[in-house]
Amino acid sequence: MSRWPILRYLLGSHTIFLLFIMFGVYLFIGVVVAVVAQFTEIRLSGVDAIGQALPWVALGYGATAVNLVATTLVHGRTRREFLAQHPVFQVITTMLIAALITGAFAIETLVYRSLDWQQKVQEQRSYASASDYPMIFATHWGMLMTWLMIGVFIGVAFYRWEAVGGLALLPAAVLVLFTGGINGFFSLPFARTDLPLLPVTLTAVAAAYALLWVSARDMPLKTRVA
Repeated sequence: MSRWPILRYLLGSHTIFLLFIMFGVYLFIGVVVAVVAQFTEIRLSGVDAIGQALPWVALGYGATAVNLVATTLVHGRTRREFLAQHPVFQVITTMLIAALITGAFAIETLVYRSLDWQQKVQEQRSYASASDYPMIFATHWGMLMTWLMIGVFIGVAFYRWEAVGGLALLPAAVLVLFTGGINGFFSLPFARTDLPLLPVTLTAVAAAYALLWVSARDMPLKTRVA
């Protein structure tokens, strides 16, 4: 029996699929920018603009992980295995996606400079420019990890407690506001702070995982009646 079977499955299927999807998204953004440039002057980073949708995609994708919990239980795996291996999958996958996004920014910078276009990013972002690659990588990695973990927690909470699971939205909202005010992906004026990115991200991810652990550690497996 292979070690870390859930992780191996996820990296071999979900991670590859997600990377292909993200690659296709940025190719599409390149086409859109090229078309728009025929009619108006380009002043904004297309990669940064589409980034505003990434947290919500991560949240929604994370919420579907509850289906994986049920599947792994049916196939003889345990909740403990899921709680140990799925977070590792999240860390690795979000790191690879963040690296891909950073590469997209770098390629965009070369193209924009060659065409003398402006590459502005949204003011609330934690990176000051589209060429601040270390901060771009750290910001996206932290944001994706946080929202993905929150999504998994929400999905498990609704599966376990059904309508009462809606209460999970309260701590989830706190974490979203707490981190969004720093990384700039959900930056409401009252939530903006000057706290350092790394400690806030680690705290949020740890808190989301703690909430997930409480929700999933003894989650019952529900059977559907045909």
